[in-house]
Amino acid sequence: MFGFGSKREGRSRQLREQRLGTSRWRQISRRAFSWRALNGMIFVAGACTIALVGEQSLDYVVGQRLDQPIYAKVKFQVTDANQTTLDKKAARAKTPSTYTLNDPALTFGRIRADLMRLYQAAADADAYEAYVQVMDGLKWPADRSAYKRLRGLVDMPNDAGRAQFQDWVDKLPLEGQHVVKGLSREPRDPPSSTDFILLDMRDGENAVQIPHSELVPQGNEKALQGSAAIVARSIPGAYELWPTIEAIIVAAFREQPTILYSQERTAEAMQKAEEATPPAKIVYEKDKPFISPGELGEEEYVLLEAHQAAYLEFLKQDTDEAMALRQQRWLHRVGLVTMAGLLAGGLLIYTRLYQPGVLATRGRGLEFVAVVLATVAVARLVDVRWPQYPELVLGACLVAACVTSIVYPRRFAVGAMCILAVLAATIVRSNLPFLLMLLLGVSATVYQLDEIRTRTKLLKVGLVTAASVMLAALGAGLAEGQTPTFLLQHSMLAGIVAVGAVMLVSGTLPFIERVFGVATSLTLLEWRDPTRPLLQLLARECPGTYNHSLVLGTLAEAACERIGANGLLAQVGALYHDIGKIHRPSYFTENQEGRISRHDSLAPTMSLLIILGHVKDGLELARQYKLPPVLHHFIAEHHGTTVVRYFHRVASDKQPLVASGRHDREVAESDFRYSGPRPRTRESAVLMLCDGVEGAVRALPEATVGRIESAVHGIVTDRLNDGQFDDCDITMREIRLVEESLVKSLCGIYHGRVAYPKARKPREESVEPARMRG
Repeated sequence: MFGFGSKREGRSRQLREQRLGTSRWRQISRRAFSWRALNGMIFVAGACTIALVGEQSLDYVVGQRLDQPIYAKVKFQVTDANQTTLDKKAARAKTPSTYTLNDPALTFGRIRADLMRLYQAAADADAYEAYVQVMDGLKWPADRSAYKRLRGLVDMPNDAGRAQFQDWVDKLPLEGQHVVKGLSREPRDPPSSTDFILLDMRDGENAVQIPHSELVPQGNEKALQGSAAIVARSIPGAYELWPTIEAIIVAAFREQPTILYSQERTAEAMQKAEEATPPAKIVYEKDKPFISPGELGEEEYVLLEAHQAAYLEFLKQDTDEAMALRQQRWLHRVGLVTMAGLLAGGLLIYTRLYQPGVLATRGRGLEFVAVVLATVAVARLVDVRWPQYPELVLGACLVAACVTSIVYPRRFAVGAMCILAVLAATIVRSNLPFLLMLLLGVSATVYQLDEIRTRTKLLKVGLVTAASVMLAALGAGLAEGQTPTFLLQHSMLAGIVAVGAVMLVSGTLPFIERVFGVATSLTLLEWRDPTRPLLQLLARECPGTYNHSLVLGTLAEAACERIGANGLLAQVGALYHDIGKIHRPSYFTENQEGRISRHDSLAPTMSLLIILGHVKDGLELARQYKLPPVLHHFIAEHHGTTVVRYFHRVASDKQPLVASGRHDREVAESDFRYSGPRPRTRESAVLMLCDGVEGAVRALPEATVGRIESAVHGIVTDRLNDGQFDDCDITMREIRLVEESLVKSLCGIYHGRVAYPKARKPREESVEPARMRG
């Protein structure tokens, strides 16, 4: 039997261990796949991913003063813009000017035609005097020896002289004479630095280089005569004709050049030479300083960008040095991701401690994660695209601070935004002064945004925040020894970004409220307006309920102000908490006329359905009239899961009696409870107490101070014992303060009045004097 018992105990132990292991596994899996865990994983993974996006940006800004030189990580070269400009200009200057042949009819053809006219003039003149007269008309010099030589040709038989002269003219080397106009004044920039030109021969062949020494400027008379002499003396044995022919050629060269400057072709050649000129390079060696201490200018910043590009390009190589740099780069990224993950985890822990409901649900958790990750993503984008304007990161953080302050409590918002500022500064790799500016900016913004009751509130917040960050930027810049121009520029930019960020929130405030399901004080003030259609409908259909709501609003606001809760929210929630009674106003006591109740003819269960239905009807009306979601809580939670005492008692009293005088069975309280939920905020908890004590005090036959205190304490104790405050963070001390506030407010509302004496009757007034006379 001993062995049998041991075996049975062992099996029981195994079963218990299996059940315990299964339950633990279910618990672990439930926690691992909860919305809190999923939101946390999304947040940490998103922050780490954003930290890895893009390459490391430059941590320098134009105008910044550097105390230490900057050393090159790799060998790189940059284009020397000044030298490249000089080289291109030199290439343009070295491009020879291009010329084309002038129209032959104006140059060589004209000269040959003029020479044949000379022959004809001698042929037509029988005497020298006639020849002189013709030559004077043509403005050519007349020479007797030339005339005789021409007449000798004319007198040759069979027109042989003309053929001989024509042959001389055709063989004149005119095409070898290059007469130009304005060689030193060519319309080109810069002037040519070559000693030759290019002549386009128009025959499809390549251009011919002609030295400047072979060119004949039109303005040089001596050169023109020398060129004409070369041409004329090419006629053998006709030295008598040389002076006349020279004069005719010089006259033609004075009027028309033989070659013309081609501006279009020269400009095209200069452009090609400029484009073919390689850019001049400046080489910087590795581990050598390439930027000296001092103010960082535009040229130095361009040099930093070139160094960064060369560094990234060098990392792609397969050398050992490149592999070492890649390893160093990845270690840096691992460290960055580690810091981002730790900060993201710290923010999750802070949220879990001070706002646990944020990450526990899908909607609220994703909203919070989206705000933080969007801020970090914008900060990273600014760091990659516009590294010279780090103040734009401040704008993203301030927008997140405004949204967080509007949606969540300030205590949570200030801590969360400070952690977010550290995370953003870590990802964008900024310095300590920039981090301090971010912390000061988000702290000043959250501190001021306790509530938004006026439209100028956000403008004031923006101005104060701008002044704060400007002072921080000035102080940090002075501590670093920056120049006044740099300080003024970036402090002004920080102030402008701060004001712009807050104004962006002001313009999108309705959208923010709709997305996050919150209502600012400004929106609550609009819904408190008695001209709202829903409040007008409530006042018209349920005047008793409307007055009851007004009284509750006064009580709730005073009580919430006493414990530091949102009194305006509680007041507006009180105005709308009973709107569900609009559908059946006569079934509620405050709207009934006389002492006749419509519930007298109904069963308790039917009356219960009507009473419980006003919560559901109220939520439907709230959605129909588009009440802010934050006011829906007051409609659903102002009764919590309390018992409808009156109808529960009526139902119990109607149960049949047994012989002992007791009811046949007790009616369960759970059948007569509201469906809830119980109050989840301090404001809705206060409204629950106000609703209960106001009805209890109104039902008192004589509302003395003692009776009011007793009634209020009884209602508070009943709600507390019933567990109605288990889902909200109201404390016992705050409940006591709420109780004191309600007693004080109700005593003021239901205070006693002095009975004024009635006026005496005329007969009574005349009796007393008669007695006195008697």
